[in-house]
Amino acid sequence: MASILDFFIFKYLINTFKVLWKSLAPSRAYSWKTFIYLSFFSWVMSFFATDLVHDIITHCGWLFLIIGVSWATTENPIKIWGIPIGPWITGALICMFLFGDWTGSIPPIALIVWPTLSSVIAVFPTFFDERFRLKVPALQFRQRSVILIGSNMVISCWIQFYFISQDWLEQYPTLLSDHFGKTTMVSQSASQSTRTLRGTVILEFMEPLIVQELENKPWSEVERWLLEPQPRIEALRAEAAKKIPLVEEDFWWRYTYNIGSINSGYNLQLRAIWQGPRSQTEAYYVEKNCQITQSYQPIVTGARTTPSQTAAQNIAVAQVNCQPISELKSYE
Repeated sequence: MASILDFFIFKYLINTFKVLWKSLAPSRAYSWKTFIYLSFFSWVMSFFATDLVHDIITHCGWLFLIIGVSWATTENPIKIWGIPIGPWITGALICMFLFGDWTGSIPPIALIVWPTLSSVIAVFPTFFDERFRLKVPALQFRQRSVILIGSNMVISCWIQFYFISQDWLEQYPTLLSDHFGKTTMVSQSASQSTRTLRGTVILEFMEPLIVQELENKPWSEVERWLLEPQPRIEALRAEAAKKIPLVEEDFWWRYTYNIGSINSGYNLQLRAIWQGPRSQTEAYYVEKNCQITQSYQPIVTGARTTPSQTAAQNIAVAQVNCQPISELKSYE
């Protein structure tokens, strides 16, 4: 009984293999399936090769795959909403072959070229007859070809604009805080409008440095510091700038300060002014205010003192209290 069951299972597997082979095997040697199999065979063989031989075999695999897929989508068109997408599949493979690397990442140039290249592939057969001789396309194909290539060139331009704008926003993140209400080309979301400005980041990094510089220091020493603060403030700003990666926008920020008197001390106003690209003529700025006030701390000594002597031995020191940074403002 077991031998009969094994026989039927073996026969079933043989028939299944025959059906698969009949559907997968090329009906003739010169067919698109042959090129697909050659591409797979080339990639398998590339694993056993190195250096130049590996690159040559891999490139041949790509060429076989492009020819096979193009041939297959021409004989058996794949359509979406009645539109054949075979040329765009072939164009994607060509872009990956020409511009892609072997890590799997797709560079922006590949996506930019893809729509235009695919449209050229789509209209390419109209310029040849059955014997692959050049000819002028028929009148009914000319207008369609121009519209197809032109529309895909517009798509390529929009894709390129996307990558350019992303590069701008990476190097000039403050642009996200600008107002784009008068343009239909840029859509601003809530997350973009609240993104931290580079000037804000610098001022926030400067706050602990200023506190460390002045907190609990003798008042007389702090007052001398405030008489000529520019060298130290500039040094603290440079130290804060080292804590974040450098971008091109940093050259468009100007930093100023102002010191004013208050009842119990001084107010140090730090201001970062944006002088780069903006939608308005007025410059933008953010500011942080730090109040430097006077307090007293006892001088610690080993000798015993009376309360009156302790009060006389107190020393005036500085206390620093910085306010949250302001919103982005414009000069009026």
